[in-house]
Amino acid sequence: MLRGLKNLALFYTDYNIPDGFIPYLESGFFKVKKIRINISNKKFFYYYIIYKQKHKRKAKKLSLLLEKSENCFNSNYERKIGKLLGYSKDDIEFYIETCIYNTINLIP
Repeated sequence: MLRGLKNLALFYTDYNIPDGFIPYLESGFFKVKKIRINISNKKFFYYYIIYKQKHKRKAKKLSLLLEKSENCFNSNYERKIGKLLGYSKDDIEFYIETCIYNTINLIP
């Protein structure tokens, strides 16, 4: 996104927003939308969507998908999320296959 190749960026609670984004956020060049997802009783997970104002609709679509996919893996949602984030179809499918493989291999 900093190189102008993508319209949205997504970060999670357990990762800080990279320092390179901070000046753009402080100046208002980029906007940030914070999404709170309920994990369990009084425990929350946060997503941070960074976007340019002209991509506000895409950021809203992404936030709705993230809220719908709360606490579950859905390959259709993941495809839509990946597309909104500007990933290639091959990268998205690789991600989905990896998630499914890891899930299957974690089952005792």
